Amino acid sequence: MKNKQNLPIWLKISVIFMIGLGIFFRFGHLDNKAIWFDEAFTFLAISGHTVTEVGQEVSNNGIVSIVALDKYQHINPDRGVNDTVRYLITSDPQHPPLYYVLARLWAQLFGDSATGVRSLSAVISLLIFPSVYWLCLELFESPVVGWVAMGLMAISPLEIFFGQDARQYGLWMVTILVSSAALLRNIRRETLLNWTIYSLTLVAGLYTHLFTVLVAIAHGIYIVFQQRFRLNKTLGNYLLATIAALFMFSPWIVVLITHISLAKKLTSHVSFFKLDNPVDLIAILLTQISRIFFDINFSSYTPGVNQSFWEIEPINYSIISGIFSLFLILYIFYVLLKKGINQIYLFLIFWGVIPSISLLLPDMILGGVRSTIFRYQLPLYLSLQIAVAYTLSIYIFSEKCWHKRIWQCVMIGFLVAGLISDVSLFKADTWWIQIGNKGVLATAKYINKFEKPLYLTSNYMPNIGELLILSHMLDSSTNILMIEDGYLPILLPETDNIFLFDDSIMMANSNNLITRFKEDKTYSLNLIDEPRIELWQVEKIQ
Repeated sequence: MKNKQNLPIWLKISVIFMIGLGIFFRFGHLDNKAIWFDEAFTFLAISGHTVTEVGQEVSNNGIVSIVALDKYQHINPDRGVNDTVRYLITSDPQHPPLYYVLARLWAQLFGDSATGVRSLSAVISLLIFPSVYWLCLELFESPVVGWVAMGLMAISPLEIFFGQDARQYGLWMVTILVSSAALLRNIRRETLLNWTIYSLTLVAGLYTHLFTVLVAIAHGIYIVFQQRFRLNKTLGNYLLATIAALFMFSPWIVVLITHISLAKKLTSHVSFFKLDNPVDLIAILLTQISRIFFDINFSSYTPGVNQSFWEIEPINYSIISGIFSLFLILYIFYVLLKKGINQIYLFLIFWGVIPSISLLLPDMILGGVRSTIFRYQLPLYLSLQIAVAYTLSIYIFSEKCWHKRIWQCVMIGFLVAGLISDVSLFKADTWWIQIGNKGVLATAKYINKFEKPLYLTSNYMPNIGELLILSHMLDSSTNILMIEDGYLPILLPETDNIFLFDDSIMMANSNNLITRFKEDKTYSLNLIDEPRIELWQVEKIQ
């Protein structure tokens, strides 16, 4: 699509207005969202401490105050960037260090509060606008598509959420867009500088998220197709640039290989949990695609907890959103076929589909929930957003007046859906993507009703994460006691306010703390009968 017409003033004003709203929603209420599991480990990383240190702090000191965990969620002046990297190497090797190093440096300048750390993601998310505009110019040679894409992404709940989340996914989206634009520029104009830019952006992506490898594979397959399977200068330059990127990433490859057993353990849930019906994988994928454009926090599906998608999701909402997504995908393919799928459009298809299929096929064949994890599908979502922008830009300037009016209304519909979603996100204290956080909030509110409560848990790693989240929510009078695997406390303090939580039961751990307490005749366990709470009250039998 080569559309070099002057941009209509109404489009410019509309997109600028949308970008203004997008900036407001990105920076508004940054402290209003509850810290969730993944973010708690971001704060741990920038503190310079490790998971082992947290476990030792709680396990070795008996009953301690929840306040003791405070230092693991704030910067320690005696620890620096090297300690943040050390944390990732020893505790979280599947997460490369670029975002976390930036977060540590940012927190030193702007504070380590929720607002201070999350503001980095908000600033990074603004880079989405020039990045997607550049990619649209390289793909379609059309500023119109670029402006429409910026308008859609400005108020998309997808970009807004990750623009407020203290994790690496906003940065990952930027690197995906920029590396893809750099690759397409090299196809048009090969220079040493352009290939160097591509190699460096690919390195930045790899040091942000390991799944950049899937994007690089999609790039490689496209280059092979685009060069018609001939080993020529372009393909050779691509291979050299990619090899150079992998060489620069090799230090973290060594880290990952050295700590591969830990990385597998920390990501085992994506293959351990299975859905009863493989068709649910497609249903979840289609439902989540609709959330790119319209999302009002209407979900309670949690992989590993709800084994059937249809038993927990609102049926009407799931059917409508799934049909919308399926229609959207089919219509985009129809538009591409109508226009003739050339090599540029093929790039958009490869870029989105290959990373998604790479996650979906193992789930279908071997079992697992990799493809249901929303943040892993970001390449697919970005490609769909650009494809929608391209489709809209074709029809909103149609020569047929009635055709033009209909598609302008469709574009307004996308924008209104995004704004409704953004208002909902703006007011919420947690979001459906933050798996299990509604339960943590409910648990904290329940425990805070009691005087000097005691919170029991085991030294299972997710339980440590739960404690880190609760350290932001529980009253300072709360005490905690972490119990090692295979043991029970000989004597608990004389109090009626003893509560027990153990997440290891989800992994079918027969030695979990709940089972051990039930088998011991000294104590009785009563499950708290409150919505979303998975908490037990412990009482000593007289």
